[in-house]
Amino acid sequence: MDLIETRDDLCTRCYACVRACPVEAMHAAEGAVRADGETCIGCGICLEECSHGAIALADHTQLALDLLAQGDTAAVISPGFPGAFPDDDPLRVIGALRALGFAEVWEAAAGAEMLASTYRVALESALGRTVIASTCPAAVRLIEAHRPDLVQNLAPAVSPEIAASRAARASGRPRVVCITPCAAFRLECGDAGRGRVSPAARRIEGGADVVLTFSELSELFDKSGLRVDQCPPSAPDVAAEGPGRVLPLPAGLLHSVEASDGAFRRGAVNAAGFRECMEVLDAMSSGGITAPVVELSICRGCVDGPGYPENLGAWRRRQAVLAYSAAMESAGGTSVLERLACSGAGRIDLSRTFFSSLSSEAAPAHCRERAALGTRSGDPDASQTGKMERGRYARSASHSFAADSEPVDMVAYSPAMESVIALMQKVSSVSSTVLITGASGVGKEVVARYIHRTGNRSAEPFVKINCAAIPETLLESELFGYEEGAFTGARRSGKPGLIELASGGTLFLDEITEMPMALQAKLLQVLQEKCLVRVGGTKQIRVDARVIAATNRDIERAVKEGRFRNDLYYRLNVIPIRVPSLVERAGDIAPLTYHFLEKWGARYGRPRRISREAREALERYGWPGNVRELENVLEFLVVTVDAPVIGIEHIPTHIKSAGAKNTAEVCVSGIMPLRKAVEEVERQLIERASATCPSTYAIARALGVNQSTIVRKIQRFANGRSG
Repeated sequence: MDLIETRDDLCTRCYACVRACPVEAMHAAEGAVRADGETCIGCGICLEECSHGAIALADHTQLALDLLAQGDTAAVISPGFPGAFPDDDPLRVIGALRALGFAEVWEAAAGAEMLASTYRVALESALGRTVIASTCPAAVRLIEAHRPDLVQNLAPAVSPEIAASRAARASGRPRVVCITPCAAFRLECGDAGRGRVSPAARRIEGGADVVLTFSELSELFDKSGLRVDQCPPSAPDVAAEGPGRVLPLPAGLLHSVEASDGAFRRGAVNAAGFRECMEVLDAMSSGGITAPVVELSICRGCVDGPGYPENLGAWRRRQAVLAYSAAMESAGGTSVLERLACSGAGRIDLSRTFFSSLSSEAAPAHCRERAALGTRSGDPDASQTGKMERGRYARSASHSFAADSEPVDMVAYSPAMESVIALMQKVSSVSSTVLITGASGVGKEVVARYIHRTGNRSAEPFVKINCAAIPETLLESELFGYEEGAFTGARRSGKPGLIELASGGTLFLDEITEMPMALQAKLLQVLQEKCLVRVGGTKQIRVDARVIAATNRDIERAVKEGRFRNDLYYRLNVIPIRVPSLVERAGDIAPLTYHFLEKWGARYGRPRRISREAREALERYGWPGNVRELENVLEFLVVTVDAPVIGIEHIPTHIKSAGAKNTAEVCVSGIMPLRKAVEEVERQLIERASATCPSTYAIARALGVNQSTIVRKIQRFANGRSG
């Protein structure tokens, strides 16, 4: 069992987790998404980005209950626990732990205070080399797996949780359960479900037997019928002396150690968040940082870890942690040193060894390719945006339905497609006529098949006819059928038309604007009267076919110019659906890319992945041929690229060059007021985006602002106004 599990029954293949993973450890292959245990750092970003519940940590609640049943089990609880229960007295949480059956409760914050001397020794023996604090397991794993050139800079010290766990064992507790907000801590303890774990995890001894997240602890309380607010308050058996309780906050280690060694913090650098950590690591590799110590945290402090219950903001958690720390300053309690002295335990080994899963020679190229991402979707700083859009994504699921010849795949996650998806779902349950409009290649037929396959006519035929592909002389007989002798070459028994064959099901009339005017009148009659007469016949035949029409033309203009009957237009346009161009739904480019790579890779037996740089080049391109063009390009790449990973060098030149135009420099000339310079840059960016974006909405999406802002600025620039 791996650290990160995927529930295939809940996975919609939206690939949000693949795009969000900052180290590209999430891979899409063979119809499923999986985490690579060798490169995963346990940051938990994929857990936050998955809106469908398909990505989850392995459930360890039963493992904890089994351990508790054996008795004599200690709980080591991370100092962020007040933030997991902000409405409850933290001392009642400890009381609830005792009610669960824990023999002792240790504050992991005490472990932070134990480490002060270890870090002081590491600083003294560094010989001018910057020391990296190792309290964040995800940061440690990042360096081991992706930045092996900096492994030598890691302070050889265990985390506070492991320090406290080792102390608990030394004092006589044979079993330890650690409770933490950190997913990566399971890697550090070697506890990933008693199965395959990271190479680094196997080498750390004396950690917890089971690791529970705060969310799992809350579940345990519920399963056991415990209400925290009804449990008696209880102090921890082994308590921190004060400074260690701020460990969950940014720079918490530096603050904790400073109490015993003020020199440790002087000139120190603190980096919080994946992007900031990568910037600091890059600066260290290039010699740009000479600080004595660097503290890294992949999360924004441990008050923002993935193991917290949902719907709790980091600020509220932070306040709860600070309030508990202040309340416990004068509470006293047994310290770690006192407990160890009473138990007769000797000195606790707090050291650890770090190992790289890569050779030092191969490391730099690998880590640059896989770790230095900094993409919008993968930036942990953008997690709040991801959470706000989660509701949209949850309603815009990916669907696949078996068509007559091949699956019908609707991959739609962008906000631009939200209203389209919602309307399609409403329309599918009724028989109203639908008119689908949109540029060539946007997927109008996919929309039509989706409506049919999800509706109450799904068991009946889906009949398609392209009005532009059949000669005018044959179109009437194909649509309406004919009787024996209707014309030279007619079958003796006659032939039913496509409208008749579609009875009970759906008739899809593609390129409806190409239908001759004479046939438009006959089609209108069928729609009005629900019956038809075959060519050369006199008998009226009842039909009950749902009509879905589509066109890539401006049908309203065709009506005004007299090329399309206005009465037929109004009869078809009962429920209009406009499918946006791919540029307007740019958020779907990445999911579609992964989808088509999987589709064509499986069909040709050539599984392929794509690099970050290559994917971003596809995202910058204008895609005049829309989804069809994207699929054709990816089929071409799957067929022609022999390497397992499609790189930027494989992308067609016209796509790369178009992207290069969009990334050209914007500049101002000379010295001018700052406000005017900002306006000039805005003007250039809007003009550049306008060259490839077909609408103000698309421009707004490309520049990351509201559409109203773009409209207002365009009007202001056009009128020559400023401000």
